[in-house]
Amino acid sequence: MKKASPYIPYILFGIALLFVPLLRDFHFESAMLAGTIGCFWAGIQAADSTSKQDFFDSLRILGVMYLAAIPLFIFALISGCLTIDGVGFWIFIPLPSVFLGAAIGRLVRKLWIPFPKTVTVFILMFCAVGIWLIEFFSFPQVYFYNHVWGVWPGPIFDEAVILTGSFFYFRWLTFLWIVLLWVLPEWSKNLQTKLITALALISLLFSYLNLDEAGIISPQEAIQQQLGGFHQTTHFDLYYDEKFYSEDEVEYWSARHEFYFREILEQLDIEWPKGQKVDSYLYAHAWQKKKITGAKFTSYVPIWLEQDQLHIAKQQLNGVLKHELVHVISKQFGNALFNGSWNIGLIEGLAEGIAEDASARSTLNQIVAAERPWPSAEDMQSALSFWGFYESAGSISYTTTGSFIAYLLDEYPVDDLKEAYRSSNIEAAYSQPLEKLISEWHQQLEDTQLDTVDRQISELIFAQRSLFQKECPHSITKEMRLWDTYRYHLAEEDTGAAYKTLGQLYTLDSKNALVKDAWTRAQLDMGDFDSASKTIRPEDSLLTLQVLKADAMFLQSGYQKADSLLQTISDDIRSSNSRTLRFTLEMREDSLQWHYHTARRYLNWNPDSVGFLDLNLPNQMLTLNKALQDGRHELVLLYAELLKNHSPSSDWFDVYEDVIDRLAYRGNYELAETWIMNIDSLNLRLRYEERIKEVIKWVDFLKTYNEIAD
Repeated sequence: MKKASPYIPYILFGIALLFVPLLRDFHFESAMLAGTIGCFWAGIQAADSTSKQDFFDSLRILGVMYLAAIPLFIFALISGCLTIDGVGFWIFIPLPSVFLGAAIGRLVRKLWIPFPKTVTVFILMFCAVGIWLIEFFSFPQVYFYNHVWGVWPGPIFDEAVILTGSFFYFRWLTFLWIVLLWVLPEWSKNLQTKLITALALISLLFSYLNLDEAGIISPQEAIQQQLGGFHQTTHFDLYYDEKFYSEDEVEYWSARHEFYFREILEQLDIEWPKGQKVDSYLYAHAWQKKKITGAKFTSYVPIWLEQDQLHIAKQQLNGVLKHELVHVISKQFGNALFNGSWNIGLIEGLAEGIAEDASARSTLNQIVAAERPWPSAEDMQSALSFWGFYESAGSISYTTTGSFIAYLLDEYPVDDLKEAYRSSNIEAAYSQPLEKLISEWHQQLEDTQLDTVDRQISELIFAQRSLFQKECPHSITKEMRLWDTYRYHLAEEDTGAAYKTLGQLYTLDSKNALVKDAWTRAQLDMGDFDSASKTIRPEDSLLTLQVLKADAMFLQSGYQKADSLLQTISDDIRSSNSRTLRFTLEMREDSLQWHYHTARRYLNWNPDSVGFLDLNLPNQMLTLNKALQDGRHELVLLYAELLKNHSPSSDWFDVYEDVIDRLAYRGNYELAETWIMNIDSLNLRLRYEERIKEVIKWVDFLKTYNEIAD
């Protein structure tokens, strides 16, 4: 018992970590903590040691680190959260870090430097914090490698954290530093130490020359070179992947940049410095952005850098561009240290409150008002703080703070908000208690109109869990990895590889309804109607699967058999609340309409004006939408002209918005305004009213913008 007693505190420390979110996971966060503690411990011990067993002393410290990890390992094993990546991080973070600390402390001791422990701690602090600060204020990346604490992979709430080649490359650098620092005190002792010293120095030199190629750092120049494309506007320098953006797309998004830029400046009452430009990095997809910057599905603005810039993947542009531009522009009234606010809720709440893009169908106020009880002053104080903001799921924090900040923007002078943003003190900026502001906001929520759609959307958003609330935050199943690979291939426009991966996923998890749905659609797209039909059985409860089976039967066997199946599920379709099933029966109301639908959906058919007039309204709208998605402006113009006098329905609002957007962008202002007038006759949802007002501003902007461009 006495022999075991010295080790009990370390095991108890590991047990204590089980009550700390993220740190209880046997993954990179806990490995970072172990590496940092072990590095400083080994460094201080080596600096003050009279022992000649520095190597074995370091091994003993490592043993203690891994002893503390035993409870974490057991918990991960029992809960099913253990991953190969987690084990890898626990090997390749603490082990090199401990020996690096020992090498530095040993070198300080061997050189007889005064106050060796203090000097060692100072050196390690510089390595752990100083170098990180230099990189943080020099590069736009959001991932970081460090010899003391290992790695920070970037935003961790939207993706898996895995071992990468860049990580192993960096730990190789750590190993070279350990070797060099270990032999340096006796480098001239004999030929062997001279050779080891020279080899370590040369290896380090050549390794540091390739940091950007190895993915250790991402300077702006390197990012620009990798993307290749460049386009200038009045206020923006756009850098884009020239293989994934057409000239027309670049022109369109350039106009969108300038439109949102002008809107936000007006709303925040800011005069932009003359000649100051914003760098906008537009990536091919999220996976490319992850590789280059460390952020995958998270778009971001490095507000801490002097150069204004934003980083967005192509698939996210439509939803986040305005939000991210708010971050860029708000730097004008941010604090002096990093151009932002110490209050994270103000940073994200301001962007969300102006962009209002939490939902396409409900306003921010509707989403929050539908979830009772509403946040109290204490709740909002927490949500506006760093830890409180990230304690909840991102969608919850963004929406809640966005609704509150939008209220402040509407009801109070914008200068009050800018002062609160700069000082991070809302009560001082508004000269009244937070409780009063929250009470006024609650009254606005009380007056907000709600329906079942708002309640459904609110319920979905507020049901989401944050990373801190997940039992296995970094455990990703094989199925999820394959799904991620499938989406990557689609983003790469490699349908062959995408369908192959989807086939592997279907073989692995054929009972998953969503996987089966995607796999069946792929078979239909490839013309394998027989496989699509046979794979769906009567016991498959997902209605969309049965509809796909009916489509496959129509393409394979004709109308009668397909319609017979469709009639068996028609009552379920009519009673369904799913928007995707809203016009399912109308699109297949007879053999002609069904033929048109399947030809458009699976055979890439686009009708001429005569064929278009034969379609019923749902098929016309989906045909128009297909032309929009395919970028076929000549067809968009044709179909929009033919439909300009139809009886509008709010069911097709998304298509209306896109049609007006594209018509105006192409200079067809008269037709665009005709569509706007048609929509005016509708009784629109509040969120749709917000969106149509934005579209009208866009049309007005383009008239001026195109005149300037011309």
